[in-house]
Amino acid sequence: MTVTESQVSFRSADRTVTLAGTLALPSSGRSAPAVVLASGTGPVDRDVTFVGHTLFRVLAHRLAQAGIASLRFDKRGVGDSEGDFSSAGPDDFVADVIGAVEFLVDDERFPREGVGLLGHSEGGMVALTAAAEMQDVSFCVLLASPLLSGADNLVRSFARLAFGSIQQGPEYDQCVSDLQTVLTIARTDDAPERNPQALEIADRLAPRVVNERTAVILGGKAMSGAEFLGLLSSPCLETCLSWDPGHVAPLVTCPVLVVYASKDTQAPARENLAAARALLDGLKVDDWTIMEAPDMNHAFQRCMTGMPDEYESIDHVMAGEVMDEVSAWMLRTAAAGRVREKGMP
Repeated sequence: MTVTESQVSFRSADRTVTLAGTLALPSSGRSAPAVVLASGTGPVDRDVTFVGHTLFRVLAHRLAQAGIASLRFDKRGVGDSEGDFSSAGPDDFVADVIGAVEFLVDDERFPREGVGLLGHSEGGMVALTAAAEMQDVSFCVLLASPLLSGADNLVRSFARLAFGSIQQGPEYDQCVSDLQTVLTIARTDDAPERNPQALEIADRLAPRVVNERTAVILGGKAMSGAEFLGLLSSPCLETCLSWDPGHVAPLVTCPVLVVYASKDTQAPARENLAAARALLDGLKVDDWTIMEAPDMNHAFQRCMTGMPDEYESIDHVMAGEVMDEVSAWMLRTAAAGRVREKGMP
């Protein structure tokens, strides 16, 4: 199926900025459903261009081939979008995603009951929060998005990066404990670099976490302990660290698909799957679906170790079987939603 793309712009829900994006449509005309793609951490462009890959462009085209329209957009202050990324916080990113949903809902080509959200990594936190705040979202897909608290996920991710492995053991547990200690100090102490305990731990951890293996996500420059504390206390982590799924998930009324990758080192599958199941047991809902993709990394690439230094050398952008599974779930969910909307059994 041919994909038709057009450049569009829309206002954030807070009406402070105009955002620029790409609308990808199947050639078959009217599409059901249509989905907003919410990207992950950092000043990311609409295609999620990263180490030579364009994750959201590839995903958008695969969705279109399945008959699903999508809207992907430059984050505020990135590419052709207005605003200042450096001063943006969690509420801003949620307002931008809500604005994108409103844009699709107002487009007569798409049925109102068939507009949804898909978020990758931190984008899933933003997408689920947006879904909790509005009635026009018909479904929500979370790809490698934490259902641990933001702080717990960050600590466990950094511990895996420090060991270069998803394996666990006593040393890993000690690393998690040390990271929890230093993160707490970094976020609550006005001058964490002057705290002897924090500095001693940070001096030990910095070279293990920030190195050639993690350069593509954390930067290649070696960090001192004081610089590592600065990273942990920086505003760029605010969206992640403020994340509390226990407050958001109970407010979501649409069906949700959660997909983790078994070798993910940024949203560790084992702990996040356990957190997801515990969360759903508490909510007592039956319209959430949880899946695990075997032997894949944070970008849902088939991989060996799951470490960030593999991303660039892998010969595909995102595993086709994951994109097809997500597409099929969206189509089934949107169809069921349209039936409910018409009041049919």
